[in-house]
Amino acid sequence: GKSNLMVSTGVVGGIMVLILMLFLLGGILPDTIQRNFDSFIGRTGRFGGRVSTAPIMHYYMYRVQNDEDYSPENQNMANIAGALWYLHNEIVWHHWLRAGTFASTPKTRIERFLVFSRASQELYDKGMNFGVVNTYDLGKCSGPYKCENLQEYGPVVGCESWDPKQGNNFPHGQWTGKNVYPNAVWYSLPGKCSSVKFWQQQGDCSNHEPSGACPLGVVPTGEWTCTYTYQKVGEIRISEVENITDLEAFLEGGGREYNKETDKGIHLHFWDDIDDPVACQKRVDKVNKMFQKKYPDQPVLEDPSCDFNVGKFYPYFPEGVFHAAQTNHSTNGTTNNTNANVSNATRLLVQGTTANLRRDVTK
Repeated sequence: GKSNLMVSTGVVGGIMVLILMLFLLGGILPDTIQRNFDSFIGRTGRFGGRVSTAPIMHYYMYRVQNDEDYSPENQNMANIAGALWYLHNEIVWHHWLRAGTFASTPKTRIERFLVFSRASQELYDKGMNFGVVNTYDLGKCSGPYKCENLQEYGPVVGCESWDPKQGNNFPHGQWTGKNVYPNAVWYSLPGKCSSVKFWQQQGDCSNHEPSGACPLGVVPTGEWTCTYTYQKVGEIRISEVENITDLEAFLEGGGREYNKETDKGIHLHFWDDIDDPVACQKRVDKVNKMFQKKYPDQPVLEDPSCDFNVGKFYPYFPEGVFHAAQTNHSTNGTTNNTNANVSNATRLLVQGTTANLRRDVTK
């Protein structure tokens, strides 16, 4: 009867209200439904970063590391080619210690991390899934500029490659044409409290400087507190890559990993020919196959395209500002001359950001 219809209607209405409450409280419904609803109502996160409509990226990152264990947040990372370029250009040519000009602790391994990332809506609206590579000095963001991008786009994953046609060879454009490792990429993972060094990252600084890292197992939403998630899934030893059983004995016996002057090693030829793309690709292939052999159950994942574009990212490039009130310079010609400006800006930044990236890619 009519009363039964009213009861049924009331029950349905109550269920609909419950579903709506679940949406508004953050949702336990499927991610695609939640994301579409969030986008429709313009739901925002704690720091103003909306749940993003950007795609979820799924790939591996690698870190050249010593024997210490610590988080990759507020650190620089790489793909395999980028990690090998860092080792080749900065580390293995130091004769008696496999460390670098800006790193005193010997490098011993290449770590692999499984990463999911999603651009903030602010970045995706500019047509990019990746931002600029930020550099870090003991956990403190040191560039480019004053790291203003973290307040403009949120703590998004940054990438850098060295294809002069793509506009993504910034802030380390000095390696363009010198780094011939095919498709080499460096990344950055902005963490909490990046305006201070590790030991000062305490108290409530994360309330206004959030980390982009989501809790483990959480799919990135693109909100400013959740632009990426990571999990370490493996590692290989550098000496294993070089087929050395005892590095100390190898060096004491007259061996040398790599000599920049001769472009060759002594009793070791893995690093020979730094300027040969074919030789560099063979090194990449070997490391990739070693990971596949050691971890056969892990999926083979393609590196994502590094779509960072300095002209889109910095509207007043080569100035590192984002709003007209912060600059007196016209933007005419900046985006049309991106590559030239990348080179000019790199010369201005090289003493700061490059040194810090060398200290950090990665400790």
